[in-house]
Amino acid sequence: MEKKVNLGHVLVLEDEPFISLDMEQMLRECGAAMVTTFGTRTEALAWLNRNQPDVAVVDPRLSDGVCADVVERLLAEDVPLVICSGASIDDPAFQRGAWLDKPTTPDALRDTLKGICKSKM
Repeated sequence: MEKKVNLGHVLVLEDEPFISLDMEQMLRECGAAMVTTFGTRTEALAWLNRNQPDVAVVDPRLSDGVCADVVERLLAEDVPLVICSGASIDDPAFQRGAWLDKPTTPDALRDTLKGICKSKM
């Protein structure tokens, strides 16, 4: 059995309900203590005014637009970041996170998280 990663509180930005539910399940199996999910950048920015996740998994395109502002804020706060998308995006904010293609598998997610969360293992 694979060793879980101590992920702590994971923020997920995903506007497709079935994908977000699947991602939450995979993250819990990987070692997330808590998962908070938002489908809009507006909700995420409001939440970040009062909270800080330990890790974030982000789809760049949410229902209210590209969330480069959210990603910049997470990076400024040194939050390890996984960009999970089925399409490429040219915005430089998204070049600084680990990239994971959609659809993803539990093994690919776990390996990516291990790569960005080495200090949490």
